[in-house]
Amino acid sequence: MTKYALVALLLAACADDDPAPSATVRMATPDSLTPDDDRLDDLTITIDYLDADGDLGGGTAEIHDCRSDTLVTILDIPAIAPSDVVDGDSGIKGTLELHVNDVGATASSALPAACADLGIDEMAPNEAVFCVILVDTAGHHGTGDCTSAIVIE
Repeated sequence: MTKYALVALLLAACADDDPAPSATVRMATPDSLTPDDDRLDDLTITIDYLDADGDLGGGTAEIHDCRSDTLVTILDIPAIAPSDVVDGDSGIKGTLELHVNDVGATASSALPAACADLGIDEMAPNEAVFCVILVDTAGHHGTGDCTSAIVIE
């Protein structure tokens, strides 16, 4: 076996052993928020998820507002897969809509580590970025993803 084939085999084996769920942001609406207006301060983030062992349901979605490390919304994820799928460690994938209600105005502080780890840099004073990290019932924190910049009016 060549060393390249061995490396490819090892990488494939590692990928299969990772039960952490992943999230990919499909879209976030609206593209601007008005914190002073209760009708215009709610955000919906649509994500695609992939979970290799099917135990995402019962876990949580962490939504990090990248303006401050203290602005984290934790949403419970309802049961997704039937117990035979979870017990059999079967993979699942699908789409979730996550709702962040009452996004407020805030002065930006240090960029949260979760956002920096996902490649977010400084934002303009009138912008916010939201990063989603899924956590399954076993406590595995998955690969997250972030929205595009959202205007804060």
